[in-house]
Amino acid sequence: MSLDDFAFDLRTAIVLGALTTELIAGLLLLSWRSLPRAVHPSLRWWLAGLLLHPLGLLLVALRGLAPNWLSVWTANTALALSLACMAIALRNFYQLPERRGRLYLICGLVALLSVWFELVQPAVSIRVVAISVLLAVLLGSSAHAVFRRGGPAGLIPRLTGALFAFAAAVMLVRSMVHAYWPVDDAGLLAASPFNLLCVGTLVLMPILVTVGFLLMCSERSQELLESAAQVDYLTGIYNRRAIEELSVRAIAAARRHGTPLAVMSIDIDHFKRINDDLGHHAGDRALVEAVDRIRKGIRTEDLFGRHGGEEFVVVFPATDGASALALAERVRLAFDGRAIVLAEGSVEVTVSIGVAELGPRDVDFSNLLRRADRAMYAAKNSGRNRILLSEVETNSVRQDDRATGVASA
Repeated sequence: MSLDDFAFDLRTAIVLGALTTELIAGLLLLSWRSLPRAVHPSLRWWLAGLLLHPLGLLLVALRGLAPNWLSVWTANTALALSLACMAIALRNFYQLPERRGRLYLICGLVALLSVWFELVQPAVSIRVVAISVLLAVLLGSSAHAVFRRGGPAGLIPRLTGALFAFAAAVMLVRSMVHAYWPVDDAGLLAASPFNLLCVGTLVLMPILVTVGFLLMCSERSQELLESAAQVDYLTGIYNRRAIEELSVRAIAAARRHGTPLAVMSIDIDHFKRINDDLGHHAGDRALVEAVDRIRKGIRTEDLFGRHGGEEFVVVFPATDGASALALAERVRLAFDGRAIVLAEGSVEVTVSIGVAELGPRDVDFSNLLRRADRAMYAAKNSGRNRILLSEVETNSVRQDDRATGVASA
């Protein structure tokens, strides 16, 4: 079959593509409530893009049938804005700078060039070349959000980014083809394989990438659910289950690599008084402030969790007892003589800390934590506001029942 026999109606394909995109936008709206609030800002931008894109496509299909200001200027501007919205949505999704100013500037150039090369100095080929390049830049911005250094490694994000990259490449090829082989307005919608490739890319791209984006949002929802299952609702640190699971892994790694490991058990002294005197809301805020102080006293690689009530656990990977004691002293000093200021009033708070280093007879985390807890309770019984170290169990003597005083107020 020769090119002259090619009789595919591009206008019909564009209209069908626009209607399909609108249906996809409806699917996005139906999925809205099932997706976490964290992705709603991205969804708003994506939905705006989905609404603008079919508008631009429908106006393109009217080229030659409607006024040029509508089928050229408005159509190109709507398409550019839709791609900018998608780029902003992806950058927002990955918590990147949105670069709205740059993207809006590109959309403004599309609008300006459409008017200039249509009304002021008519030049169809120059207009097509310039706008194709600008659309490629907008599409490339979405691809860059995925393929940037340190970007997502999942299959779905990369496939979505690849679709944007492919569409950008098609627009660049379109600009080069029309730079060498000028075309008029009628030729842009002529039934040819190349026009089918270009128009088909713009028609199918938003449908396919929206499916990818919805899958990305679903993955994010699953990640947030898994994270919520590991995080203490009040303080934002690991909950009891999570800290115990992570500690088991840390101990296994320490055994495997022959590195030291230590555990710190922390209890806030006389915390019940805060609840009794100022109320449970004040107690909750005091716990949040206490967690912030403890976090500043430990390292980013340390595992920090709430074990229950006002008791906290810190696991120090690759850390011996002496180093753990130094870190524990930093935590103790973060409270000693430093009142916690609440709306209900200031409260003096201290902590009692027990430290235990992983020993040969610590067969599991519960045994190691039990030694740290015993040292912590010994610190409380000996006056509070102090740190005690539980000596390592040996095969001949069970030394975890006693503690060595290290620091006190």
